[in-house]
Amino acid sequence: MNQTLANIAIILATISTVAFLLPQIVKLVRTSDSDGVSTTWPALGFVINAGWCIYMIAQGLWVAAFAPFFTFLAYGVTVWALLRTGRDLSASYVRGAAAATLLTAIAIIGGWEVLGVFLGISYGVVLTPSIWTAYRTSIPSGISALTWWIGLIEAVLWGYYGWFHSDRGILTFMVVGIVGCGLMLLRYYATRKRLVAAPAVSV
Repeated sequence: MNQTLANIAIILATISTVAFLLPQIVKLVRTSDSDGVSTTWPALGFVINAGWCIYMIAQGLWVAAFAPFFTFLAYGVTVWALLRTGRDLSASYVRGAAAATLLTAIAIIGGWEVLGVFLGISYGVVLTPSIWTAYRTSIPSGISALTWWIGLIEAVLWGYYGWFHSDRGILTFMVVGIVGCGLMLLRYYATRKRLVAAPAVSV
């Protein structure tokens, strides 16, 4: 029964992971409004999810590897969507390259288990630019609330899967994901009245 629930959780988590960025991508393409959307967020997400994909394969969690692979692709599309809005992403590319170098060094020196825990913590690093940008933007009209609701559900589902497999890296991801997505949703709904009151801004 627990194995069945774990399998269901990972299937739903994969769907949630794939769907996580779609509302944000659609909003960026549809409105060309990127106010409150971090450029560093997708650059780091691109690198971190490549790391997750390699980690899942190394741990023999083949089914789970599909989720970070598709998310890796989705973050790449998010970078493209931000470029379409006219944002300068050059600094974000440098940060992404630095993150890739760091992950490689940790895997070589510390091994897979250490990398897994670090990847879980790194999800917080991925989310921090988004949280920082959203809280520094008076009217974060570019934020898609649906993206962060999906992210919250995704974190819970991955947490159950990580608990079943006693994987500390995935459990760390769950905690960081719940906190990060929760903060983004708090910011969105705290500024919702200002968003509605600004007719010139497409929400």
